[in-house]
Amino acid sequence: MRDQRQSVVTATAKRDESVAAHGARWVTLAFVFVGLLNYGYAVLLTRLLPVSAYSVFSAGQGLVLSAGTVATVSIPWVLAQALARARSDEDRDGAVRFAMLASAGSGVIAAAVVGLTASRFGAPPTVIVLAVSTFVIFLGTTTTGWLQGRERMRALSALYVGENLLKNGAGVVLVMVAGLRETGALAAFGIGGIAMLLRWPRVSHGSGRPWRAALANSDLWRRALRMAMAQGAVSLLAAIDVVLVAILPGSRALAASYQASATLSRVPLYIAGAVATAFFPSLSRQVAGGMIGARAVRMYTAAAMPFAAVLMTLPAPVLAAVFPAQYGAMATLLKYTAIGGLAVGGISLATAFFQAANDYSCLWWLGAGLACYVGALLAGWQIAGVTGLAAGGAAGAAAALALITYRLVRLQGRTVFALVTLGEPIGIVAVLAVLRPHEALWLAAAIVTGVRTGVRFMHPGARHARRPNVMAPLYRRLRGGGADT
Repeated sequence: MRDQRQSVVTATAKRDESVAAHGARWVTLAFVFVGLLNYGYAVLLTRLLPVSAYSVFSAGQGLVLSAGTVATVSIPWVLAQALARARSDEDRDGAVRFAMLASAGSGVIAAAVVGLTASRFGAPPTVIVLAVSTFVIFLGTTTTGWLQGRERMRALSALYVGENLLKNGAGVVLVMVAGLRETGALAAFGIGGIAMLLRWPRVSHGSGRPWRAALANSDLWRRALRMAMAQGAVSLLAAIDVVLVAILPGSRALAASYQASATLSRVPLYIAGAVATAFFPSLSRQVAGGMIGARAVRMYTAAAMPFAAVLMTLPAPVLAAVFPAQYGAMATLLKYTAIGGLAVGGISLATAFFQAANDYSCLWWLGAGLACYVGALLAGWQIAGVTGLAAGGAAGAAAALALITYRLVRLQGRTVFALVTLGEPIGIVAVLAVLRPHEALWLAAAIVTGVRTGVRFMHPGARHARRPNVMAPLYRRLRGGGADT
């Protein structure tokens, strides 16, 4: 009987791992497509907006993305976790009602915070647009949590892409046709968020009692608050440098160069978000979490490390062909922001492990990491201005990642890192660094790296299929060491 139960657990874990990995590929593909659209949008705005207006847009975008990250992981992840663990339709409907009410309430609070912060660098119309866009984004998170909890990753991926297409199209029209500059570019975030509202889940109407019961569910409120706190710390790590460089005195061209570099370097954060979104329901069921977690970490590192290597070695002439001359400092800044982006993505994924297990001991470690990060940013600024801020940000983010990783290993062991290999990423950095003075050769090597990474991520192949053998000790533990009962 014991062996039979353990076989069922192992089979369930393998199914969860397969479903999560398949979903992660869809969500990551959507995030990559969305990222390409976003970067195309950002590059276009560097040419459509004056440097001062772009700096305001970038700071506002950082606020919206930070709020959106909190929104995406607080209420919807609570909903996804509740749906993954629900045992009846009543439980599911109660969780959906809670998400609807909580997303509206938290949206009001987030809109007020974003508006107050934006008043430091934006005009009143920009502040209003940012606040309204934030509220719309929060409302739409019920849809994402519902689809995530039901593990409908294809539909969720399609919505992400549709939302972004609507946003970018509206932004270009508002900037180029209506002449609304940074205000129009930021208003597009709220317009894109309408796509999520069109797919709000439906629940049975009933009387007011089920809604009051959902609102009074203290367990879900506690989980939502803790998730919001954890993700709020991650969001600050991802955006505080972009907002800080817009507020601190200095050259606007240098500030805009840093902001553009930071935007490019945030791709690992999106990869981590995609992997965490797909794996979170399986991790929340806590069935052989070490196996599933190791797969999640491997998927992140396999995609994020090569991308960071490409950014770190980007030749200046390649950047000059894409960005205007005012952004020339990016060739230096990207060396640091790429490291920071990779570290912040790792922090985001590690935080998801704690959230899936309802373990919020990570909050103190995230707080300590955030303090290190901010201190390193300010110290770097004092020493060498914007370049020093970039270097300090890389060091601070790496220190914060080390802290949260230490805590994760203490709680879950080193199993979650059993499938990570560092030899190939180091080799990629070395090759690209050597080829950096030769733009054509570097570009060819970067393309090969990107294609190889994409193919291996979407279709792991036999080589990756054999890698779980390194986890044989874990498999033996799951089988009870072969003991008969």
